Amino acid sequence: MEIIYAPWRMDYLVKDKSKDECVFCADNKCYEDKYVLFKGLYSYVKLNTFPYNCGHLLVIPFVHTKELNGLSFEAGAEIMKLLSLSCDILKKVYRCDAINVGLNIGKAAGAGIERHLHFHIIPRWEGDVSFYTVCSELRVVSEILDDTYNKLIGDFKSLKL
Repeated sequence: MEIIYAPWRMDYLVKDKSKDECVFCADNKCYEDKYVLFKGLYSYVKLNTFPYNCGHLLVIPFVHTKELNGLSFEAGAEIMKLLSLSCDILKKVYRCDAINVGLNIGKAAGAGIERHLHFHIIPRWEGDVSFYTVCSELRVVSEILDDTYNKLIGDFKSLKL
């Protein structure tokens, strides 16, 4: 049996998920998270703390909504701009071959956190970790979050919307 060490997952595994608070806006704690890379007027960009791949980002609106029609026009426009700029930064920093940008609305669509809309940005490379996931039910994240943050924060600090 192969053992993969991923200690950051324990916080998620033991967390009381029955609580009524939203992980993206509970007392605005998440906005001050050390992995937040950028704060706009209507949304923010942060590292996914349970990433699919290194460089996995989330773009999250400040407004608590689970539907796209819950966003104002201004919030939607800012989110689209942040998605685009985040992709540019990932391409520059990670030299990835492609990027998945995704949104899961509802549990049946795969939303792990369905009460608060959020967009995923995942850098991908030819021959990347999806092979392991399919064949071995194993996911390999090749970088710790602090290193990912340190690689990306400089570019995000210089963003202008």
